[in-house]
Amino acid sequence: MPSTPLFAPRQFFAQRTPSLIGAAAIFYLTGVVAVTSGAPFVNQASGFELPLAVILVAVLIGGGIGAAGIWMGSTVLVYLLSQAAGGSGSVTRTAANIGWAALPLLIANSVSTATVLVLYLFGGLPAITAPGTMPFWLVAFNALTGLVGYLWIGYLLTYAIQDARDLGVRRARLVAGLVITIPIGYSLSLLL
Repeated sequence: MPSTPLFAPRQFFAQRTPSLIGAAAIFYLTGVVAVTSGAPFVNQASGFELPLAVILVAVLIGGGIGAAGIWMGSTVLVYLLSQAAGGSGSVTRTAANIGWAALPLLIANSVSTATVLVLYLFGGLPAITAPGTMPFWLVAFNALTGLVGYLWIGYLLTYAIQDARDLGVRRARLVAGLVITIPIGYSLSLLL
């Protein structure tokens, strides 16, 4: 049940063997949802009207490529950091657990993307004249959503790492903290 790892990750990872296919689906959906948030800006940024089919294909492919890169990078980072912390366990189990621990990112991306799409549909989406000209309130909203998502991921990731890499909670928490430091730092930098 997808809600179980969100609120009871210790029990979820202790009682189940998370599916690699499920993890791939979580990351793919997370990537597609994230890339979808940029779709309303494509025609502004490109200077010409792209057909909806082209935008849809770009979202589906771009989301998949981005998600695969983040998933592979996260898996390698967690594997190496947890190895240094004395962990042992398979790369496959590590990848599956990381995918399931990314559920909060899917939720955070969905909230941000839904906000952009609602603004777009009701004519309230601001015009983007140059990169980095997004209104501060929208940047702050997305940064806060991301911050909450990454803190939540850190919580889930602690137990995902504990299970996949056979580490104690303290060491797993340290690895999870190191992994989420960069995205949290980025989210905070957008607010300051």
